[in-house]
Amino acid sequence: MSERIDKKTQKKLLEALERAKNSTNQHREKREQRLWKEINIPSSLSEALGRLTKNDLDRIRKNYDFKNISALNKEAMKEKLGEGILHKFKEMIYTLDQERYELFCKAIKNNGFILEKNMNLAKLQSLIDSSLMFPGVYQNKKVLVVPVELMEIFKAIDEPSLKAIIERNNEWILLSQGMLYYYGVMGMNTMIDKINELTGKRVEIRLFLQVLSSAVGYHGQIRHYGLGYRYHGLIDSKKIEKEQQMRRNIDYYSFTKQQLLRAGVPGYMERTPVLNRLTQFLLNHYNMTDKEADEIASKCINIIQMNDNPTAVIQFLQSILEFPSFDRVQHLMALITDLSNSTRLWVLKGHMPNEIFKEEKQNLKPLPSKSFQNNKEQSNIIQIESGRKIGRNDTCPCGSGKKYKKCCGK
Repeated sequence: MSERIDKKTQKKLLEALERAKNSTNQHREKREQRLWKEINIPSSLSEALGRLTKNDLDRIRKNYDFKNISALNKEAMKEKLGEGILHKFKEMIYTLDQERYELFCKAIKNNGFILEKNMNLAKLQSLIDSSLMFPGVYQNKKVLVVPVELMEIFKAIDEPSLKAIIERNNEWILLSQGMLYYYGVMGMNTMIDKINELTGKRVEIRLFLQVLSSAVGYHGQIRHYGLGYRYHGLIDSKKIEKEQQMRRNIDYYSFTKQQLLRAGVPGYMERTPVLNRLTQFLLNHYNMTDKEADEIASKCINIIQMNDNPTAVIQFLQSILEFPSFDRVQHLMALITDLSNSTRLWVLKGHMPNEIFKEEKQNLKPLPSKSFQNNKEQSNIIQIESGRKIGRNDTCPCGSGKKYKKCCGK
């Protein structure tokens, strides 16, 4: 456990974080000022591209993988991009999911634009990068505009066969996001094998990668990582990947298709009975809203997912909550220990520690019966029903092959 930092160092860290936050906010404000400029409706593709910066144009070039135009000046690049987009825009439409398809349809039905309703900057940037829609101000209102040439291309292919492709893409994206919600990180081949198994259909790899790459920027739920993908909340991908590789005897937990589709929706949090007890505890003992309790519970899950022990979660809670009595600390510690044991961990490929314990129990010698005490020498994996713990020199039940004290018991 790391030592507490002194107040002077803590103050400097807080000041540095505040400066970084202010710098980020200033960058965002400048970026939005450049985006929200007057725009004509209807608008041509050339007009829409002409409003962008050279950097924006270069992002579009990279997104479409256009070669040999990066060294051109802005005007020349704009002309080349316009020609190339008209040629490849049909392929871009075929990578959309339900949300972006419906957004595009709505704009076309409204003469090529829709009112912007607090869309985050990442989504706006993704729409620009794919040249689907361009932000601007029209009659003093923020709007998203589709150039007239692109509307015509879309109208020519908007038929039942396209709708079937959009549904397939939507399923691919949600399943991929759901898997990474539970597994943390996955290689491309492993992910595709899982998609094949879940859908009962053979995935065409090139199309799948195009669809997923298109979704990465827009939805922000997953990120590219090496030759695969990682969950957006995963900080140390290499650590999780290494831990998974050490547990070759553990297969990825087998979720149903519906479970993964639900987990793939942005903002999803699996509401286990233990998690519900934690949020109810927070609501009963502290003056907070349901949303605030959920945010705290979500952060606790995130800390656990990073392979920290219950003490790290308690330290986090101490930083935001007051503990008026030792009884409350004990109650909360018991809840956090239960939560740690019943959370689907990335390092365990979606298994809960309790599930692994039950699977491995038959191969372990009988464990001594001792009550749980909250100190460094005690195990973090507790068999709730009996109160027995795993010995520190026993083989770790997570499947790593190491002694417990050198693995999950650190």
